[in-house]
Amino acid sequence: MKILHLIHRTWPYHGGAERYVWEHALASARWGHTSTIVTTDAWDMSWLVSKQGRHLQPGRFTRDGIEIIRFPVTHPPAQNIFRAVFRRLKKGGPDRYFYPNPFIPEFDRWIKAADGFDLVHANAMPFLLHGGYRYARNRKVPFVSVPHANLGSPGHRIEPLRYFAGEQPKVLRESTLVVAQNRFEASVYKTECGVNQDNIMVLGSGIDPEEWNDSDGDLARKACSIPEGKKIVLSVTAHCMDKGSGTLLDSSIDLWKRGEDFILVLAGPVQKDFREHLDARSIEIPQGKLIVTGYIREEIRKHLFHAAWMVAAPSRLDAFGIVLLDGWISGKPVIGCNAGGMPDLIQPGENGLLVEFNDKEDLSGKISSLLNNEEMAVSMGRNGRKKTIAEYTWRKVTDRFYENLQERLK
Repeated sequence: MKILHLIHRTWPYHGGAERYVWEHALASARWGHTSTIVTTDAWDMSWLVSKQGRHLQPGRFTRDGIEIIRFPVTHPPAQNIFRAVFRRLKKGGPDRYFYPNPFIPEFDRWIKAADGFDLVHANAMPFLLHGGYRYARNRKVPFVSVPHANLGSPGHRIEPLRYFAGEQPKVLRESTLVVAQNRFEASVYKTECGVNQDNIMVLGSGIDPEEWNDSDGDLARKACSIPEGKKIVLSVTAHCMDKGSGTLLDSSIDLWKRGEDFILVLAGPVQKDFREHLDARSIEIPQGKLIVTGYIREEIRKHLFHAAWMVAAPSRLDAFGIVLLDGWISGKPVIGCNAGGMPDLIQPGENGLLVEFNDKEDLSGKISSLLNNEEMAVSMGRNGRKKTIAEYTWRKVTDRFYENLQERLK
């Protein structure tokens, strides 16, 4: 079977949805299939909707046996007008043409003319799910939808991409399989979009333990000039207010004022809203207590997890929460948010702790408890590592996907 995977970015970019697709493409060979990934030339998300940000060379190439086709994003003048018109006139317009869905005319032309694929696996953004759905319908081949819809939680519902404003509920209902990253996401597809429960699979993401075999905390400490022996509270994400970065900073400032001794490391790009919050509170941050790395290379990233005392992820925007697996495979306790996929992963008190989104006091208390109870921290990290290896290696996750698919296509 020849599989067409659609995703807005792919290798060498390493994000949650991007890695998810890459691993499923790699695993397809193990199941006797071949894979093509079709993507954009964006590196930064800002490139999808403006001429700001980094981008890669468009073209066609092969990596690890996977064909990759990268189409260029275009940035039409007065695109707000185009979007407003297309939302009213085009099929799928109400969700397809909202930001940050890009304009990619070369992709639109290509997918109309493409042929020879036996299954479409469309991921993450409405423009890809719409394009994949039309290809599958016109060619009469199976279609797998994986929206990666960061919906938050019942108490903190968010719809950043306006996923369900137009035709997307129909796309999901008519999919051969809809893959959800967590139980709440799956419940929305069933109750609000009318997807048959039998056509929904809660799968989640994974990790490759072998990639972490040579992780070395001392290398991360040297790279970030962190003294040996200092406890590190690590947060790795694209830092913004919805990711809980503001709450984490506020909690840390409170703890520093109370005399807690740790270094907060915020690894990953910083978005505008959190940058403004960080600047506003900078005068209250003690010297040497905060490190903001910006984008970090994968080889440094894993060393940081090894160096950390704990991993904090108080985000309402993580459909799954792969950062928890990163912490656990390194043997670290985690603090997650009661939103997205994290409640499905964390058993409070056993392998980590949960906080409500934007609850500064609760987060402060749980950071303090892990800083001051080494036995509890070590036990939670050990239990988390066991869970990760037992259930969430990429091989096990992708095998569950292809086993399910194989049963459906018999």
